[in-house]
Amino acid sequence: MEVNLKGIKFINIIALLFLLFGGYGLPLTGAFQVLAAIIYIIQFPKNKFIHVYFALVILFFCFWNGDFTWLFSIPIFLIFFLTYIIHFQNRKTKSFLTAQWNDLILINYVIDSKN
Repeated sequence: MEVNLKGIKFINIIALLFLLFGGYGLPLTGAFQVLAAIIYIIQFPKNKFIHVYFALVILFFCFWNGDFTWLFSIPIFLIFFLTYIIHFQNRKTKSFLTAQWNDLILINYVIDSKN
């Protein structure tokens, strides 16, 4: 079953809503975001930012000893970093006006102002 990018964005938004519960919602936010990141890396394995995200998550859990010290600010950064990756990395640039100038003709003429 292939989950598209809209599904990943939906999971991420649900994860962000758990932040409203403060410290109690932070573990659920982290769990949902790791789930979204796993699905994202399966669909977009060449994205370098998602690999950086997983490296930072692994480093956090390697150094975290269970205390709520300054190190606990790293998950907040990871939340916004993954949100940036999911919502802004795969946007295709849409140009407002595009044209190809294969055959260009320049015509100059005078308009009679008396009519």
